[in-house]
Amino acid sequence: MNEFELIDDVMPDVPSADPGKAAEARARVLNGGRRRRVSAWTGVLVASAATVAVIGAIAVVPRLGGGPVATVTQTSAEEVLSAAADRMARRQEATGGRYWRREMEQVYRQRISVGGREFVAEDRVRDVRWNGIDRNQVMVFSGLGTRPFTAADRAEWEKAGSPRLCGSDTDCRNDMIPVGKTRYLFTGKKGLEQSTLELSVRELLDLPHDPAELKEKLLSYWPAEREAMKKSMQSGSAGPSELPKQDYWLWGLGERLLLDAPTTPGTRAAAYRMLAGLHGVRVADGIRDVEGRVGVAILRGGANGEGEEQIVIDRETGDLLATQDVLPVPTADQGNIPPGIVYMSMVIKKLGWTDDEPVIPEGCGPDQKEECLR
Repeated sequence: MNEFELIDDVMPDVPSADPGKAAEARARVLNGGRRRRVSAWTGVLVASAATVAVIGAIAVVPRLGGGPVATVTQTSAEEVLSAAADRMARRQEATGGRYWRREMEQVYRQRISVGGREFVAEDRVRDVRWNGIDRNQVMVFSGLGTRPFTAADRAEWEKAGSPRLCGSDTDCRNDMIPVGKTRYLFTGKKGLEQSTLELSVRELLDLPHDPAELKEKLLSYWPAEREAMKKSMQSGSAGPSELPKQDYWLWGLGERLLLDAPTTPGTRAAAYRMLAGLHGVRVADGIRDVEGRVGVAILRGGANGEGEEQIVIDRETGDLLATQDVLPVPTADQGNIPPGIVYMSMVIKKLGWTDDEPVIPEGCGPDQKEECLR
């Protein structure tokens, strides 16, 4: 048994319907069981400092007493994000398909100590969500495997005796998503759930396309959410050590709208602008996701030893590429997190409406009481 064995009450066998909660549970394990300032309502809001980059553009201007001269103008990261949001907002996307389908890979990297050797392992989970108007939501999770992160990590792993790697559970007894198997979850005809908030697919499709109006709409849910958090804390149930501030909660909900909800291109563009305008949030260009794709990113956190979360967006299309977390510097209470690299990421592979149907194995379905693992 070593330092990142899963604990049943921290990482249940059946994953939460909210990937943000699953990510938070993993983060709690990474922190040795110490609860972070991250709540299950907001998702995981952590990451690393980044420098705002600029893109150079050539402009030709007249020169006094002579011909034109070429000068370099600078495009700020904020302007790059605005242009990407404009492209997303102009997109004509059909919403008449049977299902909105989002496929992503959850990526977790953490340091393992075995026999006096230390190495970083990378665990991947395939996460597909099917959601449609008046249709049962289906979530499909498949363990893709765990491997040493770099060649140097592989060398240390081999020196440690090449121990079996099973995601976040190194003794392979309690994996949330067993490698090589698939878990199916059915959550009824729901669009998005978060604490007291429950929005149908129709309500999600009707969300505003203007960032100020979107913020106003989302904040109309804040009072009920805040009261629910208070009651949860008072009852002694699992919850954050302190109530999140309004903007902190709004960031988490905005991220859920981008990752997990069948929202329109106009709403997604509005969410980018809304999140970028929150207090303490920054925008940086030239940020890479774990697949090596480069985009413009909306950043939060990263100061005083805290992590930073990055929402990485394709500069040309406005598509969401990934959300990811980086710890800039090592800290005593987060010893399993390798600083300076992305240690947790939700990487978007496909997202949009389709007439395809989820393929459900025989014996699995919404009426099944037991978990469905195949």
